Amino acid sequence: MAKRRSTLKIFLDSSVLFTAVNSSFGGSAKLFTMKNITLHASNIVLHEVEKNVRKKLGEMYVERFLRLSKKLVIISELPNTKELSKSRSVIADKDSAILSQFIKSACMHLITLDKRDFLQPKVIGFAKPKKIWTPKMFFDEMSMT
Repeated sequence: MAKRRSTLKIFLDSSVLFTAVNSSFGGSAKLFTMKNITLHASNIVLHEVEKNVRKKLGEMYVERFLRLSKKLVIISELPNTKELSKSRSVIADKDSAILSQFIKSACMHLITLDKRDFLQPKVIGFAKPKKIWTPKMFFDEMSMT
């Protein structure tokens, strides 16, 4: 009997979702086509991406945003003050809610393109044992397993 691969739960940062909306090519969009993964995002991420899609890409991309959003498991629970305070100690205030929601979620991977804020040793250490990767890092790791 073939071994069934378990489903990976992946939390998307707004940078990845925005990039997937902007282009159907590349690692960010490829995440939406993979089997054996569930993609998660928070209402905070969705709100930020929708605002940026409307502002930077225009109305013609809103439909793609809505279509991709339907493929996500939405995390609606907001982090509490204590969780936000802990996250703010390692990451910029604007990203603290997303980091808090990822830490609290059942997801083991946060996929981001925000190297300046999320891919810092103190943030990666804070999230352990969970992983923070770019799409490329994720696909490189998956190809080795």
